[in-house]
Amino acid sequence: MPSASEIQARRVQRYYRWLDGISFYRERRAAGEQVHPVHRALADPEGGPPSPLVIHRLMLAGLDLPATPRVLDAGCGYGATMLDLAPQRGGDWTGLTLSPEQAARGNAAIAAAGLAERVRVLVRSYDAPPEGPFDLIYGIESLIHSADPAATLRGLAARLAPGGFLLVVDDMPEPGLPPEPATRLAEFKRFWRCPVAPDRASWITALEAAGLALIAERDLNPLLQVRGMAAVAPRLAQLRRQSWLPRRLGLGVRAEAEIGGLLLESLQTEGWVHYRLLAARRS
Repeated sequence: MPSASEIQARRVQRYYRWLDGISFYRERRAAGEQVHPVHRALADPEGGPPSPLVIHRLMLAGLDLPATPRVLDAGCGYGATMLDLAPQRGGDWTGLTLSPEQAARGNAAIAAAGLAERVRVLVRSYDAPPEGPFDLIYGIESLIHSADPAATLRGLAARLAPGGFLLVVDDMPEPGLPPEPATRLAEFKRFWRCPVAPDRASWITALEAAGLALIAERDLNPLLQVRGMAAVAPRLAQLRRQSWLPRRLGLGVRAEAEIGGLLLESLQTEGWVHYRLLAARRS
């Protein structure tokens, strides 16, 4: 009998197999971008343009990593974060994805960049991480897919070297939502295959239960490029009309992904969900 984590891994793998082929990704690849960050574009506090690369600088600020760190990207997508950071920081980098399509594209881009000896993408669940040990483990908008986030963090924390860091960058709902935003949150979770989506306090409790100490946190909502419900409502209504039958037939993943993203935007704009960075350290 498959475990809840195994069932969830299959759901997420199918989800990203569908998303790999949507027109957005095809257009990016046609423009010459073989891999790309699939996380949020943030406003740059230093005055640069909004970019998905901003989080890379913010999440490493203040971490006293070794000169050649051993790093695990727990849910790396196409490996774009590693491609950005490995040349800057040195060290050895391993990324995990459930998607063979993402791994193939990521490893091809890594090889083209001349980084294959120290950067790689594995098709593997972050609930069965490599032995390590790692000086840094991070999950950017990936750990929210876990069926048991506390168990996921325990498994990852066990792979940290003494003094190693574990970073969680994700969408964290506020506790005790009123009925209407709670309904939007539930639909977002269903459409983005996020069965739990812990709040901030639950993530911190899980980090501490895994033997880690919280050393820093940041609310990234002020840096998000998001719109409120009034702005996204027309597109939501259009998607719901057009995708009703495909979704009933199990063919509406693209529409579900977009609907979930629009719902999340509205929840973030209204402050019901906060995009946060949590940094914890093993003693």
